Amino acid sequence: MAAAHTHEGGRRTCLLFEAGPARYAIEATRVVEVAPPDADRPAVRGVFPLEDLSVLMGGGPEQRPGLAVVLDSSPTRAVRVREGAEVADVSGDPHFQLTHDLGLRIGELVRGALFHHGRLYLELRPEAVGTVSVAPAPQPRVVTWLDSTEAPMLLIESGQYRFLLPLSSVLQISPLSPAFCPFPVMGGVVAGVLAHGQALWPVYGLPAFLGEPLVEEPYLVLAELAGMQVALCATRVGGVETELVPDEGPGAWRTRSGLRALAPDVTRLLGASNLTAPRGRPSDASV
Repeated sequence: MAAAHTHEGGRRTCLLFEAGPARYAIEATRVVEVAPPDADRPAVRGVFPLEDLSVLMGGGPEQRPGLAVVLDSSPTRAVRVREGAEVADVSGDPHFQLTHDLGLRIGELVRGALFHHGRLYLELRPEAVGTVSVAPAPQPRVVTWLDSTEAPMLLIESGQYRFLLPLSSVLQISPLSPAFCPFPVMGGVVAGVLAHGQALWPVYGLPAFLGEPLVEEPYLVLAELAGMQVALCATRVGGVETELVPDEGPGAWRTRSGLRALAPDVTRLLGASNLTAPRGRPSDASV
């Protein structure tokens, strides 16, 4: 996972704004104009057709009316964004390369991420906006389960599920903050990215591996899995569980208080070798 680096050699200004669920940065020299969109048509001054950046980035329609950002590209392109439009000097801010998993989806459109005043932004490639599509999601990953839960396990809730994680892998529990930037692409298992400890952490939603939609949750569980730094979304973080007993169904266990929870093998689930693995037998992913 690449460490952060800072821009050297003088002033570097970027336009910072929000579009769809995410925050973005683009070099100010590549922006021609920021203006209100035309009231009677999706255009800017009746000249440049206006496209929702959120849609171009693989998400849903943008909130109206939003703002129009005219890009210095060939041909000239205008995109609708939600709000923001702050011009800032980012020359001293940490900049991160995308992790492998993220680069597979948005690397053609996003060159990296920058951390400015406590907020994380995806840095766009203006020449690619509207001409390059977001890559399709990889094949679903194989979901396998832990055979043993003898070591202490941390109980978390995410979506409609309870999960058990090996306590030895958990580094920190963090509330959601602007250091997290949601992933702009709908579908898949990546919830976003997090700037933490001079590194960019991919953030996953465990229920998405089981076919559930991603939803914003108030906590992040930071973990190190076989040398990989990742974060997992959580609605609630419970206590440390021991003396678990097997329950019916793959990967299912009961706590001493009678709660049912799943124990996925998250190291194998998020391993780089599993990025494009086909889904296993139906029993491997059932709950």
